[in-house]
Order: sequence, then C-alpha cells, then structure tokens
Amino acid sequence: MKRIRIGTVFLANINIREIWPYPGFDTKARRKEILALLNKGCPQIEFISITIEKTEDIQKAIALKDTVDGYLVYTMTLDWALRKPIVDIGNLGKPMVIADEFLGGSGVFLTGYSELCSRRIPAVAVSTTRLSDLVVVVRQFANVRRPGLTPTSFARQCEQVYRETFAAPRRMECTEDPVVLTDIGECVKRFRESRFLILGRGRAGQEQDFLGTRGQYIDFSELQAFYEKVDRDQAAEWASRWSRQAEKVMEPEPEAIRKAGGLYLAMSELLKKYGTDNITMNCLGGFAAGQLPAYPCLGFMQILNDGGQGVCEAMPDDMLSMLMARILTGRPGYVSDPALDTSKNQILYAHCVATTKAFGTEGKRNGFRIRTLHNRDPRGACGESFLPSGYMTTSFRTNAGRKQLIIHQAKAVGNLDSEYGCRTKLVAEVRGDIGKLFNQWDKFGWHRVTVYGDVKEPLAEFGKALGLEIIEEA
Repeated sequence: MKRIRIGTVFLANINIREIWPYPGFDTKARRKEILALLNKGCPQIEFISITIEKTEDIQKAIALKDTVDGYLVYTMTLDWALRKPIVDIGNLGKPMVIADEFLGGSGVFLTGYSELCSRRIPAVAVSTTRLSDLVVVVRQFANVRRPGLTPTSFARQCEQVYRETFAAPRRMECTEDPVVLTDIGECVKRFRESRFLILGRGRAGQEQDFLGTRGQYIDFSELQAFYEKVDRDQAAEWASRWSRQAEKVMEPEPEAIRKAGGLYLAMSELLKKYGTDNITMNCLGGFAAGQLPAYPCLGFMQILNDGGQGVCEAMPDDMLSMLMARILTGRPGYVSDPALDTSKNQILYAHCVATTKAFGTEGKRNGFRIRTLHNRDPRGACGESFLPSGYMTTSFRTNAGRKQLIIHQAKAVGNLDSEYGCRTKLVAEVRGDIGKLFNQWDKFGWHRVTVYGDVKEPLAEFGKALGLEIIEEA
C-alpha cells in the first residue's frame, strides 16, 4: 500500500509591514523544524510541503488535490490576505487540520478556522506551544483511508485525541478584588450620553449611532493642525515623564518619545474641542501613509490611565466595549489580539497599547518598559505593560451590527517576555472550556477587551440592557 500523502501548506509571508511573529522571522528554518518533527513522529505519512506567500499561490495547494489524502495548514505569519486560502483548502472536501504558530499566525488562524465552522466545513484546529501535541493530531491522518471515514468523522476523531493533550484546568483561586459597580440603569444612561472620536476611517464630519452612543468621524488633518501648534518643551516634558516612570527605555530614540509626547498634547486638544475623552484611531494605517507624525501608543496609555479611552485601529466595537468596562467598573479595558495555548489551558492577550493602572485612576500603577512596536519601526514608541497577576479578568467584545456580546473569563497569571507578537502580553488561565474558544472569531473579530474583575454577570446584564444577545465562548 502506498504511504499516506498529506499536503502540508505553510502560510508564511514575511513581506508585510505589520507582521507577527516579528520582522525577519526565519520561516524557512521554522518550516524545516516542524517538518522534521512531523516526519519523525509520523513515519507512515509522507508530507508534501508547499509554502503560500501570496493568495495566488493557493493554486499550488489546489493542484495537490487528486494526489494527497488530506491537508495540514500551518499559519506561520500574520498576513490577513492568507485567510482566504484556509477556506479555499477547506472547500476541497479533504480531511483537514489547521495549526497555529503561537503569536505568529494567530489572527489568521482563529478567524480562518472559525469561518470554516460558520460554513460547516469540517476541520480540527490546533493551537499549542508544545509541538508534540500537533504530532499527536497529525498522526490521525494514518487512518484517513479507513472505509467509511469522512472529513467530518476525521475531524471528530482528531478533536478527541487533541483534547487529551489539554492541560487540566486548575482551581481558580484569585486575589481578593472587590469591584465597585455602577447601577445598570445608570450605566445605560451614561453609555448613551457618551460620544467618541474615530480618526482616519469613514467620512469626516459624519456622526453615527452605535447602540445609542455617538461616534464622530474625524480626518487626520484636524489632529495634524493641533500637532503643528504643540509646545515642543511640553512635549519633551511628557517624554521625560514617561521615560522616568518606565522601568527601562529599550529601543526607541528620544526623538520618537518626544514626538509621541507632542501627539498626546495634540490629541488632548482635539478631545477638548469635541467635549469627550474617548478616541480611537487608524494608527498603523495613518502612520504608514504619512498622515500621523508619531504613533499614539504612549498617549493612549496616558489617556487610559487618566480615565478616558485611547483605543487602537479605529474599531468602534472595541470602543463600545471599553466604554462599557469603564462605566460599569471604573476601570480601563485592555484591547488585545489573543492567542491560545491548550498545553497550558492559557490564553495570551497581546497588544502594543495597554494601561498601567488596571484598577482605575486611583489604583496602584504597575511597571512598564518603553519599546518599539511589534513592527520594530524605530520611529515608534509604546509601553510594554506588566499587568498584575493573580486576579480574575473578564474579556468580551460587542458586535454592534449583530447586536451581540461575546464573553469569557480567565485568571491573570503573568506576562510573557518574548520577541514574538505585540509588546504587552498578559497570560491568563481560561475559566471554562478552552476548546470552545476556537469557534467565534469570524463573527466578532480577533480583538477582545479585558477588564480586571470577576464581572461577567454584571457585564452580561449591562449588555442585555443595551439590547444585546450574550454569548459565552468558553
């Protein structure tokens, strides 16, 4: 009998600006390492390896259809254009495993796999820092020619053996953390009285209703006009203040931090003009297009610490969630790009903007370092925040268009010091079933908003009062 042949497809484009794991990641060496491990652990399987760096490369994977017994797709880097090949391969109707390079292809992996779920395309997803877990799952391809085995039954079989590798959940004994909650009626009132600015997306001057609160679209030129009038000595003073507060200034040059101070002052004036302290911005796109003089990350950190919302990427659903967290608890939210590690029953929340006052404006400050962003742009500066451990956290996100809110909880257990992914990396142990956390990302996007406190029930109550359906994802 011929050996089982598996098309092994690496999604690995490093020629993009906003890349994970990091610029210059050696995809060839990593691919070689993974294939060596698979060949050793699955000697009865022949792995036919191809790499997709751009969407048109999908034809190389499709061309294997009649000569392979199934597909293993490995999302190695963060290139959103490579989400489509996941679905294209799924549509081939072959047994399929999709795996993630932890803090590498995580966004493409989570949203791509959950789109397969929505389309009812059978596959199993593997996200772990222990590659031997992947070998255990891939070994199931050895049974793929068994009479009566279908892609659906293969996926069920793989999930069963994969779940046997999951870390057993531990008792969720957390540091005592009483949260003073705002009455839900008052929460709704304050939410609907709120307004926020959206910079760099939409039509400037337009207002839009989001679940009863108002978003105002602003052009970058308004912010630039304020930046040109900034007192450079005041900007330098803010740069000096942040640098003194930081445990260490790592890569950024002083000029990058001074420009961040100037942008913070310009944002402050823009917020005063519109009578709000809530702002979200197409920061990465704006800077890349030359429409921003600096990255806003340090300024957003300051706004969060002072009781407002400074939110990345001009995403209204993130802002709505941040507003809900602050209004209900008096505490800032933390927007992140999550990654899953089933070998430890952990979820990691990564981003380049984070508060250093997780318990509110009057709460204790945690340490941070000043770093370049995940893209290592020497013109950028952000805070790598070492968020508190030992506390229960609640993570959620709205989908205003679908009128839904998704929610889970996890115990904060530390901060990962790694060059992979974004700079702040909060590690937490999942409360509930981590296996369920794979399934909803196409409907709610990659981001989640994390707030400190055991506040799942009151947040759900708040969401229901806003007319949202509540979905528990773990």
